[in-house]
Amino acid sequence: MADRRVPIGTAARETGEPFHLGGPPQPSRAQQVRELLAKLGQLAGVRGGLIVTPDGFVITADLPPPISAEDLAALGATLGRELELGVDQLARGPFRTAFFSTDGGAIFLGGSPIGFVILLGDAGAEPAAVSPALLEAVARLEGFWK
Repeated sequence: MADRRVPIGTAARETGEPFHLGGPPQPSRAQQVRELLAKLGQLAGVRGGLIVTPDGFVITADLPPPISAEDLAALGATLGRELELGVDQLARGPFRTAFFSTDGGAIFLGGSPIGFVILLGDAGAEPAAVSPALLEAVARLEGFWK
């Protein structure tokens, strides 16, 4: 018996079976990460943010022009790594989030499976509003990597 070749898309019609690819295409992980960071950047008092690997490599960033993504990535990764090591020594469970503030603004830091989520806040950034959103974002990042 010889193979019968048909143009793509006609085989299902000929057999009467529907041809489905499983719905609309899912966004890539990279797109999901960028969207997650964009949503965090819309929080009141948040000026921007970035996601970095544990060694400070920038995965994605959305920061106002005078802020250096590389400098903030290095600072955030260093702080995050120190927090991870400190929590291990205290046997308090995994590091999830931290908040650092000065008179001029704040840094919110969340540990994730790919590194750290760092948010830069102005002086009016409210930890009570930003911290839960950061925790949710970290949980979503974990879901992307499962």
